[in-house]
Amino acid sequence: MLMLPVALVGVLLSIGFKNAVVDGLEHKGRVDMAVVAPDYEARDSGEARAIADFTLKDRTGAAVSLSAFAAADLLLINIWSSTCPACKEEVPSLVELDRRLPQLGKVVLLTIATDSGWEDVQSFFPQGTDLRVLFDPQEQVTKGIFGTQKFPETFVLDKQRRIRARFDGRRPWHSREMFDYLRLFL
Repeated sequence: MLMLPVALVGVLLSIGFKNAVVDGLEHKGRVDMAVVAPDYEARDSGEARAIADFTLKDRTGAAVSLSAFAAADLLLINIWSSTCPACKEEVPSLVELDRRLPQLGKVVLLTIATDSGWEDVQSFFPQGTDLRVLFDPQEQVTKGIFGTQKFPETFVLDKQRRIRARFDGRRPWHSREMFDYLRLFL
């Protein structure tokens, strides 16, 4: 007789444990996606604001236009400054994202620094990095076109160069969750 209540308690504890584990895993998934959730998102491309073509200088002093990336299906633009501690912390994740972007297809990452030139920011990057860095010291693009108020700020632009998402602050750019999010726009 005593065996039945003990067995019943054991079954109930097992079910409770299983539910707690499932709830914990679901919560972890929500937390992970919360880390990569944008601060602005235009799911419908009709409500997204288009970005006008612009030209800035790269690390070598060459002029680079947004229109040079017309073949890209998705363009990520990260706006930052060397005076921003969160920006410096974010650089390794951006470098890794840039290295892995070919896995997504025609996706390009551009960074725009408000610094004067490469000599101001080169210490942020590992030797031999290919990350595209453009410079906007007068902030004509960062503030004038994108309306950036704080750093870092990252924009996701679709094929028609409409803003589909904006992220304020640093993010785990090379994470699986971020790749899953970016795939939604491809």
